[in-house]
Amino acid sequence: MPLIAIMIDLITLGGYFLQLNNGGPTFYLLGLILQTIMTVLLLIIMIGYHGKKYSGFRPEGYSYLTIRYGIIVISFVLNGIALFLYGLNYFGINDIVFSGF
Repeated sequence: MPLIAIMIDLITLGGYFLQLNNGGPTFYLLGLILQTIMTVLLLIIMIGYHGKKYSGFRPEGYSYLTIRYGIIVISFVLNGIALFLYGLNYFGINDIVFSGF
């Protein structure tokens, strides 16, 4: 499953660069739809993960994620942030994602 999460990250990164180089409302809408689908897919993967989620080392008050589950969680969080920024860009609130740096 971590490998699937990494592949989803690569797909969304390719979608980002496609939108960055081509631009336009059609590409932004397609990117928003792609990002939404991939984020929901990562949420399903994160909830449905059946492997070990926490490491054996647990200091008092803390629990650390395993590397495999951590990859999935970080992928979900980053794609969720990207989805939020895509939404801001598409609805014209803030164009920080495709500002043309």
